[in-house]
Amino acid sequence: MPSVELRSVHVEYQLLSVRDYNLKNRVVQTARRKFQEPVVIDALRTIDLDIAEGSRVGLVGPNGAGKSTLLSVMGGLLPPTRGTVRVAGRVLALLGGSGAGLDQEASGRDNVVSMGVQLGESPRDMRRRIDDITEFSGLGERILHPVYSYSSGMQTRLRFSILTSLRPDVLLLDEGLGTADAEFTARANERLNQFMSSAGILVFASHGDALLREQCDEAVWLDLGAIRQLGPIDEVLKSYHASHSREDAC
Repeated sequence: MPSVELRSVHVEYQLLSVRDYNLKNRVVQTARRKFQEPVVIDALRTIDLDIAEGSRVGLVGPNGAGKSTLLSVMGGLLPPTRGTVRVAGRVLALLGGSGAGLDQEASGRDNVVSMGVQLGESPRDMRRRIDDITEFSGLGERILHPVYSYSSGMQTRLRFSILTSLRPDVLLLDEGLGTADAEFTARANERLNQFMSSAGILVFASHGDALLREQCDEAVWLDLGAIRQLGPIDEVLKSYHASHSREDAC
């Protein structure tokens, strides 16, 4: 049974100062034994979260709130500095830029096979899915062309089509399908609905209220790396926007 459990998860980033990026300055500082204390950023702060089978959870918050970091932790792409993460079931994540995870020099067809193999599928199974993935993505003959020749929307469509053909137990989406065209977005939403009918888990970060309401029934509001509110999607969005209205009025 798929589930996601986070306990006291904390993620810190250490940032170098601008001077540290200058090789000459670093050599001089080393010679003089002068070291600056690193700047520590708390990307996530004491996150406790349980997501059960059948949950459709939206992540809301401003840029820099920690949404992408939280998804990366759930997907096993980023280990927490402190705390524990337990995820049951097969996890697939559509994170990063439109071309993340794609071999830009290879064709779309070759990427179908290679990405599937990286995610635990056999080459034979992925080759059997090529026609369906090509049709769903709408790439047509472009599936034979190198990925570097694709627009960002085409790359998004290819990645989404590959990942959702694998039927994961836990699907993580960052910022949805904003770079894809309207027709594909409608088909993608229908596929997400089909996915949810199989009682998986969807965790979805987006700035679009309409898309969040369509795909999610719960929400987590992140603010400066901490959970500020969690609950029904409409209640969380109402609180989030009310808070921003108050801040704008100040």
